[in-house]
Amino acid sequence: MIIINKILNVDDYYFDVFMSVSEALTGFSVNELQSTGLAETYYNYILGSMEAATFAEFLTVSKNVFENSFNQDQLRNAISSDLMADPGLNDMACKVITIWYLGTWEGAYINDLSYKEGLVWNVMHAHPPGAKQPGYKSWNIQPVNSNS
Repeated sequence: MIIINKILNVDDYYFDVFMSVSEALTGFSVNELQSTGLAETYYNYILGSMEAATFAEFLTVSKNVFENSFNQDQLRNAISSDLMADPGLNDMACKVITIWYLGTWEGAYINDLSYKEGLVWNVMHAHPPGAKQPGYKSWNIQPVNSNS
C-alpha cells in the first residue's frame, strides 16, 4: 500500500489525500507543492467552488487508488484506470493539475500568488513575467539547460 503522508498543521484526512494525489498527478513532491504556499488555499478553493460530493468522490477514489497500489507502477496504472478513464474524475484530475501548474481554476487565477507560484515556471526554468524578475543583468547569464 502506498502511504498517504500526513501533512502537518492540517487536521483533515482528505487534505492529505488531496496532497498525495496532487503529487502523483503533477510529478512534484508534496514538499515542493507545500513550498508554493498555496496547498491549503487550493484545497479550500476547490471545496468552495464545486459540490462537496463531487470533490469527496474524487478524493475517495484517489484514497482507494493509493490503498490498493503497492508500487509506483501499480499507482500509475490505477490512476490511469480509476481516475483518468472516468470522465467526471478525469475532469477533476485535470482541474487539479491545472490549478497547480497554472494557478487557475476554470480560467481564472485563484489569487496573485497562484500566478507567481505556478509549477509551469519551474518546468520552463523561467519566471512569471511581471511578478518574479530574475534580477538585474540576468539576461547576461546563459540559461540553465536541462539537457546538458
